[in-house]
Amino acid sequence: MSTTPYRLRNRLTVHYLESGSEYSSSCSEEDEENQKEDNTVSSGQKTPEKMKAASTLPPSSTLAKKNKESKMSNLVEEYFEAHSSSKVLTSDRTLQKLRRRRLSQQTLRDLLKKAPLAYAAEITELNQLHESLFSKWMLQLHLGFNIVLYGLGSKRDLLEKFRTSLLQDSVHLVVNGYFPSITVRSILNSITEEVLDHIGTFRSPLDQLDFIIERFKEDSSLELYVLIHNLDSQMLRGERSQQILAQLSSLPHIYLIASVDHINAPLMWDQAKLSLYNWLWYETTTFSPYVEETSYENSLLVQQSGSLALSSLTHVLRSLTLNARGIFRLLAQYQLENKDNPSYPGLSFQDFYQQCREAFLVNSDLTLRAQLTEFRDHKLIRTKRGADGVEYLLIPVDDSTLTDFLDKEDEDV
Repeated sequence: MSTTPYRLRNRLTVHYLESGSEYSSSCSEEDEENQKEDNTVSSGQKTPEKMKAASTLPPSSTLAKKNKESKMSNLVEEYFEAHSSSKVLTSDRTLQKLRRRRLSQQTLRDLLKKAPLAYAAEITELNQLHESLFSKWMLQLHLGFNIVLYGLGSKRDLLEKFRTSLLQDSVHLVVNGYFPSITVRSILNSITEEVLDHIGTFRSPLDQLDFIIERFKEDSSLELYVLIHNLDSQMLRGERSQQILAQLSSLPHIYLIASVDHINAPLMWDQAKLSLYNWLWYETTTFSPYVEETSYENSLLVQQSGSLALSSLTHVLRSLTLNARGIFRLLAQYQLENKDNPSYPGLSFQDFYQQCREAFLVNSDLTLRAQLTEFRDHKLIRTKRGADGVEYLLIPVDDSTLTDFLDKEDEDV
């Protein structure tokens, strides 16, 4: 009897404690919510100054980005400061400062011949493969086509082998296009004088071309093989030269086989010239060195003569304006007119200025002096003062080269 009320009392006590704990926890949650609401209300009731300050503060990501960029710029500046130096590290040891004397062209050629040729057996086998096409080329030439050879390496020996193998009993003309003074007029002269046995002059290359065409049409027994090394050379790649050569190659009894080496050689011909040439293209890579083709180029290893090569002269003048070329042409013509005068000092500046004024090439002496300065920079002219203090102008080119240059200028006009 006494135990039952004790158990009931304990259960009631436990139930009361559990209910009390649940009640207290729920109250604490409500207090936290009320406190959060109060905080939001109080934060919503900020003063205008605080609101303005809060709105102007940048986000943390922007600040981090700016800090990163500033660090990178500092690193870049530190890098260049660490690696910058006032000393010039470029070496001034050039070929011109060598104490040894320069070689002659023949000496350099002999030294190059002593150097062993790499892959000689493979190159010989490759050339034999090209030589097996000779009879095919001859057949295609007689069928009305012309042959053009392209590929890496000199093709001079290959064309020479074709000439000695198949053209010994035929009339043929070999044109070295890489020669500095070669012109289309000289090619036409060789045909008219040596092939057609004509003695006389022509007013222009076009008249000479018309004469050759008429003779080949009149005499069907005439046949001519033309071999041109480096058809794309600096001296033959002009518009007028290519037009004349294309018309020659279109004649039924003139057979043309040529080589090209420049990667942009096909850009010389438009559709009209291509139809006249009627090319068959052959890839004839030989891997042979360009010994003959480069023998006329300037080299720091070779002792040069005082005169400029015609190819160099033409190349420089083509980069100048038409007025500049006209000024140089006047000076060249006057120098050739006085080539027989051994005491010719040159053309005085004042006389030259009057000639340029009359030709409407300059309008003041300052313009002429500026142009002469450009000529000096390219080493096209020399100036010297005579005993009377007068300034004289002279072109440091031999008469034959200067004559070839004027002839080529006449063809291009």
